[in-house]
Amino acid sequence: MAVENILLFLEEWRMIMIKSEKWKTIFKSKSLIYIVIAFAVAPVAINLGLVFTDIIYEKTGNTLTAKGLNNAEWLGFWKQYLAIAISFVGLCVAYVSSNTDRKHKRQEEQAQQYLDGVRQEENVLVDVTQGFNISIVYKALLQQSKSANIYDGRMVLTNARANMDQMHIKFEILTELCDDFKKCENCRYLPCIDRKVMIELRDLFYDIEKHYFNMLDIGESFLECLDKEQERKILLETETKIQNNTEELIELYKNQGLTDNVYLSQQDLQSIKKQIKNLEKSKLRLEEMNKAISEIQKEIDYINKDARPKFIRYCKIYIDMKKEHARELRKTGNIQYNKMNEKL
Repeated sequence: MAVENILLFLEEWRMIMIKSEKWKTIFKSKSLIYIVIAFAVAPVAINLGLVFTDIIYEKTGNTLTAKGLNNAEWLGFWKQYLAIAISFVGLCVAYVSSNTDRKHKRQEEQAQQYLDGVRQEENVLVDVTQGFNISIVYKALLQQSKSANIYDGRMVLTNARANMDQMHIKFEILTELCDDFKKCENCRYLPCIDRKVMIELRDLFYDIEKHYFNMLDIGESFLECLDKEQERKILLETETKIQNNTEELIELYKNQGLTDNVYLSQQDLQSIKKQIKNLEKSKLRLEEMNKAISEIQKEIDYINKDARPKFIRYCKIYIDMKKEHARELRKTGNIQYNKMNEKL
């Protein structure tokens, strides 16, 4: 009977080892080590106990056990007792294994859920980075130069502004970077590296966004100047034609001797010349154009050479940091934060 129970226990143990993905953790348990030692010592202890009771009985005639129980009966008792104990240990091992598996599954689910959120943030940050299209102003200028419609260039900038507004909403809603950090007030890790990286990344986004919108504003102002310049050229051309026609009309009146008409036409001519002179004065000068282009290029250089590379670098640090947290969740079930004076 005892042999059958032992064989049954060994079979149960083998099945547990096959099914459990955390059997190594079970072996590391101190309780299991104690149980194994107890099983190894139990037979020796029982035999020594029986020998000791026999010695006492032979010398004193008294027995330490209940009357009427001999060694064979005690061995039978211990056989049943150990069989039950072995089965109980098997149940304990199965319970520990089941708990370990459930804990591991829960950690896997938490880690996967956390990682899904990280991937969503990663996609948002990629979209935001691509949304800073620094060539959009020159594209608008090119579009306006190709089109007869003076509003085509402005439409390009309007679409760019609307796209950046969408990126702003995504950044604030779909990432954790705009957190108010109230949950950190009583944190024992404060100040931590996570918070510093998040604040730096958030401030970088707002800084780039400010310079990007400033670039669009300068571009729109420049397009308005170009629109006015086109209107000025058209009006100047019209006024010049009117001037020529008026001069011809004055000559005709002179030839016909219409003095009054000549006087009135000369008054009109003076007014036309004055208008032409004002139009020529309002001409968009090369210096003004160069100044506007220089301001646009200044914003482009800042975004392209300074702010955006730093933003991309911090995005990578942030995503790598959160992916490491996902691995920590999968491994231990907890996120390990680091204080500012600790190494990553």
